[in-house]
Amino acid sequence: MGIPEITQENVHIFIPHKVAGAIDMIAEEEQISILDALRKFYHSNTYKQLEDEQTKLWYESAIGLYKYYLEKG
Repeated sequence: MGIPEITQENVHIFIPHKVAGAIDMIAEEEQISILDALRKFYHSNTYKQLEDEQTKLWYESAIGLYKYYLEKG
């Protein structure tokens, strides 16, 4: 059994793990709670892009997502 193809229908499987690390970085850098960082991230342009499989943003590491968040909001 090989690695499954990533599609718009299953990209959501990869999002929580990737987002967790980025949220930790946001909370630490901005000195806010994890919950507030989570809210900020889930309302950001970065998260909208992350949900779109075609952007391939899901492929980025947590650090990559954090840097993208800092750049693009």
